Amino acid sequence: MAKLLIIDDDPVYADMARQRMERAGYSVDVHIGPFGATAAIGDNAYDLVILDVFMPGLAGPDLLGIIRKSGAGANTRVLLCSSTDPGPLARIAEECGANGSISKAAGRAEFLRAIDEALAS
Repeated sequence: MAKLLIIDDDPVYADMARQRMERAGYSVDVHIGPFGATAAIGDNAYDLVILDVFMPGLAGPDLLGIIRKSGAGANTRVLLCSSTDPGPLARIAEECGANGSISKAAGRAEFLRAIDEALAS
């Protein structure tokens, strides 16, 4: 069973996404906001981090850079997640070295497909 971490500043969305992933059989933790997320990643062996792009204080792409530079998170797969339109979101993901992206508005099947693709990358 893959172990996932959601990093998002919106607890309502994070809980909805957690429930969706748990129903699909994943083990899921939630971290609200960007601060302390690298410690959470270092303390656990996550297969995939689902990272919100726009968070106050530290944007997702900047946090991804920190994760990549940290010893524990250098090889962690990361899927960017945002309400941004899919085209621009995919470009942001590519530019910052994420393993993919998914819109927060995506349906269940599309959401789970993006997770499976990121885990396979």
